[in-house]
Amino acid sequence: MFHTRMARNLAAFLVLLLSVSICEAATIYEPISDSHRAVALELFAPINGSYSSLEDTYEALSIYEILAIENKPDVSTTACQKVLEILGSSSTTPKDVFYALKVNGKLKCKVDEKALKNIASRLKATVSDASTLLDIYYSIGALVLIKDQTSNVDVLLADGDGTFQSIKALSQSDGRWRYSPDNPESSTYAAGLALEAFAGVISLASSEIDQSRIDTAKNDILKLFDSIEKY
Repeated sequence: MFHTRMARNLAAFLVLLLSVSICEAATIYEPISDSHRAVALELFAPINGSYSSLEDTYEALSIYEILAIENKPDVSTTACQKVLEILGSSSTTPKDVFYALKVNGKLKCKVDEKALKNIASRLKATVSDASTLLDIYYSIGALVLIKDQTSNVDVLLADGDGTFQSIKALSQSDGRWRYSPDNPESSTYAAGLALEAFAGVISLASSEIDQSRIDTAKNDILKLFDSIEKY
């Protein structure tokens, strides 16, 4: 419910920002003003000093950063507690880990490297066994975040080619992607996730990805843009 509120707030704020910017463009170009920042502070205010999820926390922190808001709410204590809890657990989902690491990248929580090593090991196992696009996307994304945040954890994928092929297996002839082999529904949004996952695999592969696979991915990108242009 709270995440839905955050999504609506984000949409409302973007519409407001666009409307005001268009009006201001007729006089003096001022894309972000104090009034915009005040609206953002109101729309993305935490409830009782925290957000309901780390995904919501990351979205709010990103908005504050983009708008250069200085007097933003301090949610670092409660957010870091959630980050440490998720990264220290053995039963969290790849999505939870992904957003925990996203928040950690902004707040620099005191994460134990041993916890990151355990997380990396689980994520690599998930990538190896995953069949759904979201599991692959969040796992790969989380491994890339670990790589960015520390150089002391092994995040390399032993079978980059195999992971690349697992992602490719979900592609469609029109450039869109399915979320799983059992779900025939496809979308351009899923294609974006797949292409981002491709980039992550290339970054994490312990050996060079076969060039033919990369060329195939390039063709998928071209097909995706063709379909967008027709739409």
